[in-house]
Amino acid sequence: MIRLGNGLYVCHLNGHILKVVYKGNNECEIYLGDEFQGRAPFDYVKKKLSLMEKRWSTSKIQKYQYKELHPTVNQLI
Repeated sequence: MIRLGNGLYVCHLNGHILKVVYKGNNECEIYLGDEFQGRAPFDYVKKKLSLMEKRWSTSKIQKYQYKELHPTVNQLI
């Protein structure tokens, strides 16, 4: 989750952009894309989004090593 300022947080999960707007008193509004989804406790949302980011992290993906392609030809005729 990235804090942009003025209580605006942005999170990118699984191809979707989530915007969390902190309103004060531990309350926030959640937007999926630009569509309002609802209000929730800020500490709960931040904790869950951080957990989801760790689970879906692409840092665990190792670089794929290409191997040379050896064509096999059946020579029995």
